Amino acid sequence: MTNFIKKHYSVIITFIVTFFIAAGIFILVKGYQAETTAELIKDLCDSFSVSGLMLIFMGLLIFVGNDGFFSILSYGFKMIFQAVKKDPRMERFHDYKRRRVENPSPYVHLLIVGAIYLAIGLIFLAIFYVV
Repeated sequence: MTNFIKKHYSVIITFIVTFFIAAGIFILVKGYQAETTAELIKDLCDSFSVSGLMLIFMGLLIFVGNDGFFSILSYGFKMIFQAVKKDPRMERFHDYKRRRVENPSPYVHLLIVGAIYLAIGLIFLAIFYVV
C-alpha cells in the first residue's frame, strides 16, 4: 500500500485538490440550494466538467511549454527581474532553453485526473438528460 501511495503521490494530491476546486465551483453556483434533482445534477455536471477542463488545459500548456515554446517569455521575465535586482549573473538564452528542455515539468498526472473529472461531468450530463 505504501509503495502505491509513493508511486502515485502526484496523482492522489492532484485528485484531492481538484475535488476541492470542484466543490468550490459547486458552492459558487449555489448547487446546494438546488430545488430539483435536475438542477442539482446540472450543477454537479458544471463543477466537475469545469475543474476537469481546467486541469486538461493546464496539462496541455505544460506539455507545450516543455518543448520550449514559452522559453523566450520566461527568459525575458527572468532577465527583467535580474535587472531589477542588479544581479549581473545571467545565463545565455541558449543555455537556459537547453536546461529547460532537458528537465521537463511533469504533466501526465494533470491530464489523467482532468480526464477523470471530465468523464464524471459527462456522466452527470447524461444523467441530466435522462432525468
